[in-house]
Amino acid sequence: MHRVSKLSFPLRPALVLVVPLAIALLAACTPENNQSTFGTAGPIAADQASLFKFIFWIAAAVFVLVEGAILYISIRYRRRSDSDKRPYQTHGNDKLEITWTIIPILILAVIAVPTLTTIWAQQNNVPQDKGEVLNVEAVGHQWWFEFRYPDHEVVTANEVHIPVGRPVAFKLESSDVIHSFWVPKIAGKVDMVPLNNNFLWMIGDEVGTYYGQCAEFCGIAHAHMRFRVIVDTEEDFQAWISGMHTAPDAPIAGSPEASGKNLFAANCSSCHTTDSTTPGSYAREISSQQARWNGWISDIENSGIVSAPNLTHFGTRSTLGAGLKDLTQESLEGWITDPSSVKIGTRMQKHAAVYDTADGTAKLSPTEVSNIAKYLLSLKPGSAPSGAVVETGGNVDGAEVFATNCTSCHSTGDNKIVGPGLAGIGDQAGSRVAGLSSDEYIEQSLREPAAFVVDGFPAVMPNWSHLGDDSIDALVTYLKTLK
Repeated sequence: MHRVSKLSFPLRPALVLVVPLAIALLAACTPENNQSTFGTAGPIAADQASLFKFIFWIAAAVFVLVEGAILYISIRYRRRSDSDKRPYQTHGNDKLEITWTIIPILILAVIAVPTLTTIWAQQNNVPQDKGEVLNVEAVGHQWWFEFRYPDHEVVTANEVHIPVGRPVAFKLESSDVIHSFWVPKIAGKVDMVPLNNNFLWMIGDEVGTYYGQCAEFCGIAHAHMRFRVIVDTEEDFQAWISGMHTAPDAPIAGSPEASGKNLFAANCSSCHTTDSTTPGSYAREISSQQARWNGWISDIENSGIVSAPNLTHFGTRSTLGAGLKDLTQESLEGWITDPSSVKIGTRMQKHAAVYDTADGTAKLSPTEVSNIAKYLLSLKPGSAPSGAVVETGGNVDGAEVFATNCTSCHSTGDNKIVGPGLAGIGDQAGSRVAGLSSDEYIEQSLREPAAFVVDGFPAVMPNWSHLGDDSIDALVTYLKTLK
C-alpha cells in the first residue's frame, strides 16, 4: 500500500496557535457577552436567534456531508502505487448534475419559508395587543445618537429609556451620513439613511441595560458611536418621563456648581442645551438642533457651532462620550479638557472656541474644568413640580442672564463669535425696523429670533421666550447699556 507522506509542517506548534484563536473567537459568541446575539432579552432578537440556529444547523449538515464525501473520495480512490492505472475520464453526468442542482434548491426553499415569515412579521405593524405603543425617534449624528419622545415631549441623547414588556416603535433618521441602529440583545439592525426614514420596533422582556452600536461605517469615530437601551419597569419609566419635565434646583450662589453654570453658558451653551424641561422646550430644541446643523453645514471648516447632544439632566446618565466611559467626575474632567483623548474626531473640539489653542485642549484652568463637571453632574430633577417654570420674582440681573445664555455666541464688544458683537445694540435697534422702538426690536429678536437675522450670519439663535418675562425685560435693559 502507498504510504501517506508526512505533513509539511509540525502539528503541535500549529495546534498551539489554532486552539487559543478558536477559543477566543468562540468566546465572542457566549450569551453573556454584552453584544452577543445569543443571550436574547426580547422577542425580536429571540426570533432572529432561532432563525440563525435553524439555518446554521442546516449549513452544518451540508458542510459535514460535502466535506465527508470529499474526504471519503480522497481516501477511497486515492492513488495507491505508481502502477495504478489512470481511471476512465468522463465529462458530464446528467443525473448527478440534476441531483446537485435540485438539492440546493430544496434546501434554499426550506430556509426561505421561515426567513421570509420572520422578516414579514418583524417589518409588519407594531403589535397592538401587548400594551400601549411608545413612539421614539432616533436620529444618528456623527458620532452620537439623539432620542426624541414626541408623545411625551422629551429629548435626550445616547441613553434611551423604554418600559419593560411594551412595544416601542422607532422612527430611524440620520442627519448626515448612513448610520445603522443595532441593539443585538433586543432587536435587529436597520440602517439610518439621510432623507429617508426607516422603522424598527422592539420589546424589552427583561429590566436592565443593553448595549447599542452603530453598525454601518460612518467615519473616523464609527467604532465609538455607541448607546444604551435602559429597560425600566413601567413605574420607573413614568418616573423618568416625569423627571425629564422637572427642572433641576438652582445652584447655591458662590458654589462650584454656580461657577460651572456660568462657565458652561459662556463656552458650551451655543451647541448644548441643558434645560429642555418646560412646556415648549421640546419643539425649541428640535428647532435649535436644525439651526445648529444649518450653521455648521453653511461653513463646515470655520463654523463656531455644531449639532451636539442635549444635556438635560445629564447627571442622571451612566455613560460619557456616547457610551465610551462610565460617567464620573474624573472622566468628565478628562473629556472637557481634551475630548479627543477619549474619543477621536469630536466636532466639539474642532469648532468650539474654547479649544482654539496650540495643543487643542480647553482654555480653562483645572478648577474651571472641575466646576463645569460638577455643574453638569448636578443636572438632575429638582424639587419643583414637573413642568414648572421657576419664577424670579422680578429680581433679575440682566448681566447674569446674558452671561448665562448669550456669551457663547455674542460678545459685548464689536467682535464676532458665532453671532455679531452687541456693542451699541441699544442705539442701533431703534432704526432697524420702522414702527419698532429699540426695546420692542430687541425683545422681539429674543422671542422670535428668525424675524430679524443680520446679513452674513446664520439663523441659529434659539427662541428665548422660555426665560420668562422678567428675565427678558432685564436682558433688554442690560443690552441697551452696551456701548
